Amino acid sequence: MRLRFFNGFLVAVLLLPPFFVSLQAEEEEGQVEVQRVRFSNAQPAGSGRTWREIEVQLNVRGPADRNVINPRYVDNIDVELNLSFEVSRGEVETTRFYRSAVAIPTLERGRHTVHFYLPPEVVSRDRISGDPQAYLVNLSVDGVQQNLSSSALSRILERESVRESFQGRVESEAGVNDGILLPIHLTPFVNDRQYLREMPSVRRQGER
Repeated sequence: MRLRFFNGFLVAVLLLPPFFVSLQAEEEEGQVEVQRVRFSNAQPAGSGRTWREIEVQLNVRGPADRNVINPRYVDNIDVELNLSFEVSRGEVETTRFYRSAVAIPTLERGRHTVHFYLPPEVVSRDRISGDPQAYLVNLSVDGVQQNLSSSALSRILERESVRESFQGRVESEAGVNDGILLPIHLTPFVNDRQYLREMPSVRRQGER
């Protein structure tokens, strides 16, 4: 098994003692957590063009402050998705980093799903078909970072040092790809009926 990580930086994940983010107690304190991240291919109705779909399922537990107007809702949730894909062209290998985020004004307690997409031209160019090399979903509520659940990150990022390295490279390298990884409301999927029931409303940035 090749354990190549980030352009030649080898991380022997399977040879290290298993690291699990200790989260059971922390999850109980969090207001929102990532329940699941799923990757698949999807085509807008009638288009015949394949996008790479990333489905982030959230579990909304309830507001930290019970003295709110409606304790069934959590307000001001930010969902940030970070990805890396390893791209090969013959003997040349590189890693591409992507990031995107949505701001959700409020969500009721329970399960909710947020979708992100890589467009078909990028999927075709980079021959993307499987899961990313690494992924990380950061959540915040009213600007307060939520605890990472084990479902919020890929296994290779479970070690804190590796996760910090990944986040550093996202900060330094993902900027050139900003605007490519898109939330659903900026894609043709926004008009597909199958998504309407589970698509949360989002806050438009830079608008009054």
